[in-house]
Order: sequence, then structure tokens, then C-alpha cells
Amino acid sequence: MAEKTPLRDRIREAGGLYQWANTTLIRLAGPPHVSPNLPRNRDADPCANCGRRRDEHTQDAAGALVCPTS
Repeated sequence: MAEKTPLRDRIREAGGLYQWANTTLIRLAGPPHVSPNLPRNRDADPCANCGRRRDEHTQDAAGALVCPTS
């Protein structure tokens, strides 16, 4: 039976405690799931009311978008 290297040496070989813990966790739990709801830049999305870009709008005191008049 082969001798196991000490934990201290395995952590040092992995590149540090964080890297060792991350590698171990990924090996046990699998890779992270990627969400389809990642944050993205919504300023270029069209407004539902007027169809213009959202960054051309202003916000009122309640935080609602106010469509441009022209």
C-alpha cells in the first residue's frame, strides 16, 4: 500500500489552502451551474411602451421609467 503524502504537502503542491479547498470541493460536488439569469446590460433593451432604448429614458421619484416625449 502506497503511503499518502501529508496534508500540508498536498496543500502546498496545490498552490495554497484556497486552491486546494476549491479543487477538492469541485471534485466532490461537481462544477458550478451557470444560471440563464446572469446580470447583463439592460440599457440597450427596448422599452415595452415606446420601443426606444432604456438609457434614453429618465426615472421618476418612485424609480419608474419615464418615456422621452419626442
